[in-house]
Amino acid sequence: MSTKGRFENGIATTYDSVTTETVAKLAPVVFYDDFIASSLVVPASGAAESGAMWTKKIVAAAGTPTVALTAAINGLAVCTMAATDEAESAYLHLNDNLPFSMVNGLIFETRAILSVLPTLGVEMQWGLGCAYGVPDNMAYSAWFTADGDGEIYCETDDNATDRSVTSGITVLNSAYHIYKIDVSDVTSIKFYIDGVRVAASTTFPFVATGANAQMQPFLGGYKSVGAGTGVGTLGIDYVKIWQKRS
Repeated sequence: MSTKGRFENGIATTYDSVTTETVAKLAPVVFYDDFIASSLVVPASGAAESGAMWTKKIVAAAGTPTVALTAAINGLAVCTMAATDEAESAYLHLNDNLPFSMVNGLIFETRAILSVLPTLGVEMQWGLGCAYGVPDNMAYSAWFTADGDGEIYCETDDNATDRSVTSGITVLNSAYHIYKIDVSDVTSIKFYIDGVRVAASTTFPFVATGANAQMQPFLGGYKSVGAGTGVGTLGIDYVKIWQKRS
């Protein structure tokens, strides 16, 4: 590892100049989980357990989508869709606790892999979202999306404008990538993959404020009823979020 330093929105950070992973940040508010724990069980949303950081939102009637931690080296959380034709969700989030604010210089970073590329009808998402709702209609969000294949889209929704723009990157199921969403400037959210800005020709403003700007990390996938028997698996190596206190 070769580390270098930089300032992001006035916050000193250190990063790996080879992988682009942020390894340290002198921010007032820092969230970090490498999914290293003695228990691999993730409690259900609405039934959070003491000591468990995350909950899983599973929606299914006949299929068995899953959200679980694994015993992989360095820790790994995995969200897997089932090959069942039904409305289905498999998300990892903070039980709809929304401790982060888009107006506080929020930065989100994750290292992730689509170990099973989504097929027709399945949409995988990783980034920031409001309280859980039908994922395609959540009012407030900023995330990366893979919809039916490995092409990665950058998406934001502030309940005024819903934006979805291709990153120009199509990933394979064999490779991890580092995804970053930088809300240092709320008038121009920036998306990065492996340290390179993507969808740079599009401006992604976020006009919502107050409670409507509050977010949680939101990672997983869904499909709607009648979408077919598509599948998809998202592996999340780590989640890092930092921001100013106000």
